[in-house]
Amino acid sequence: MTATFPTPGPTPDRFAHRLGRRWPSATGAVAAAVSLVLVSPLPDAGQLAVGAWGVLLAAVIYLGWGSARGALVERRVLAIQLGAVLGFGALAIAAVAAGLEVARFALAGGWLAHAAWDVAHHRAGRVVPRWWAETCAVIDVTVALFLLVVGTW
Repeated sequence: MTATFPTPGPTPDRFAHRLGRRWPSATGAVAAAVSLVLVSPLPDAGQLAVGAWGVLLAAVIYLGWGSARGALVERRVLAIQLGAVLGFGALAIAAVAAGLEVARFALAGGWLAHAAWDVAHHRAGRVVPRWWAETCAVIDVTVALFLLVVGTW
């Protein structure tokens, strides 16, 4: 009888399996790229508006999805979601009211804060599906980095 030893390192099958589990990240990367391509031709004020209201919409989606899934029946969870919507809404209003240079950094911070929000939801697996939180986190980080590095969309 011949002894068999496990092959060291990832095999192609293991790599494909791991990659297959990361489809939400790939979806987020594609969605971020498409949104950057669509928004970048807009004038600076238009880009600012899309960035500001987009970060608010991201929080509202969590509130709506959590409501539809019945995940917000606990008052504490509902209060946290409503607080997030109010916080991201205040950030959106402040960014629109600020000058473009200040808005750029405020929005980048807002998108990074929403990415942290996504990670918390991904870990909890409660309000939104985990795949959604992962997809959204990739979009949020991509947009934030683009704002910090390029300055606009």
